[in-house]
Amino acid sequence: MTVIDQWTGRHARALQAALRLTSESFAEHLGISPRTVAKWRKRPDMVPSPQLQEALDTSLTLASAEVQTRFSASVGTSPPERPMIDDSLVDQLQAAMGELSRIVAALQPADSQPAGRVHTEPGPH
Repeated sequence: MTVIDQWTGRHARALQAALRLTSESFAEHLGISPRTVAKWRKRPDMVPSPQLQEALDTSLTLASAEVQTRFSASVGTSPPERPMIDDSLVDQLQAAMGELSRIVAALQPADSQPAGRVHTEPGPH
């Protein structure tokens, strides 16, 4: 998620656009007057009050991933990339989990096996 150190009118308008809200709806969303949103349009370098900074932070944090992506694109930052998962590592992990399951099953006494499972490991007689 994009973090804004200090919100400006430009950032606030980018959030409004990402949320796809009208000026009136955005003002209502933030609990402010529509006049304040209009000021951000006229003065994009204007820095909102600390209370509005918090409201904008909260709105961005609670926004969907889709809204956050649109916001990031609008303000010229890109969201963090998701790490690529190597399929061979996934296969190795699955094989290791299977082996671990077999080991745990072999260590359990026969009478503690779940119902319906047959203990096939040879044991001491």
